Amino acid sequence: MTGAGPAPVQPVPGPRLPTSPSGRQGDVLTRGGRARTHPPGCDPRPLRLFTFHHAGGSPSAFSGWRKRLAPETEVVPVSLPGRGRDGRSPRYHDMTSLVEALAEDLGPDLEGPHAFYGHSMGALVAYRLTRLRAGSGQRLPARLMVGAFAAPHLFHGFHHTRQPDDDELRDWLVAVSGRSTALAALIDDGDDLGDSILTRLREDLRLCAGAWEGDAPSPLACPVDVFTGIDDPLVPVADAARWSSYSSAGTTVYEIPGGHFFPRESKADFFRALRSALRPVCNC
Repeated sequence: MTGAGPAPVQPVPGPRLPTSPSGRQGDVLTRGGRARTHPPGCDPRPLRLFTFHHAGGSPSAFSGWRKRLAPETEVVPVSLPGRGRDGRSPRYHDMTSLVEALAEDLGPDLEGPHAFYGHSMGALVAYRLTRLRAGSGQRLPARLMVGAFAAPHLFHGFHHTRQPDDDELRDWLVAVSGRSTALAALIDDGDDLGDSILTRLREDLRLCAGAWEGDAPSPLACPVDVFTGIDDPLVPVADAARWSSYSSAGTTVYEIPGGHFFPRESKADFFRALRSALRPVCNC
């Protein structure tokens, strides 16, 4: 783990806490009848972790996360706008429109304690959603956590994949994913499901390529936690560390063994780091 440690997180004012039989405000009864004490002003609700998937992926990328992070954290995999199974949902062709629609969809769910984790393209989506809410004075995530994505102002690997044909895109994905992963094997087979994934991937990469900012904007007022694979062929550790200019509340960089999909390759290391990043905001 490298980088400056996160700045102290100030408790977010919450609703008035119930009073336990002991008479102390902030004591909340557990199932066993024993009182668990929360400091005054601490919101006792579980932290909701909204997760945003990689390009060409789906919310299923986060299967198993709920079990690993319960009970302190409630994992909420996000379905991006325009990805409805009915096929009638409008498809978004630029990052700005997609994030605006996402902000409207999630708005009511972001009023309580929450954090964001986005992987690869999902990191860009989570960041842009955070910036949109910051611009309108809305509540920010307790922590913005980004994985496998270089600082947005840098020219990154996605910019080289604007219009690849199927063979080029398949070769690129297999190289990034590693042949040991199920995703790479599926794409390499070239079946109908693989073709569908390639179509989604191509559209998502186009979204990322069109969202290049060029300059680092003013920093966000929430901590940023950066997760990067030591052997990621797309995102050098130094480029991931450049997220440090995106927060005025502290940035921490976690270097995880593995490549672009390190949460699958190094589960124990990754979830240890993720729980460490969440601990200051999910345990009052």
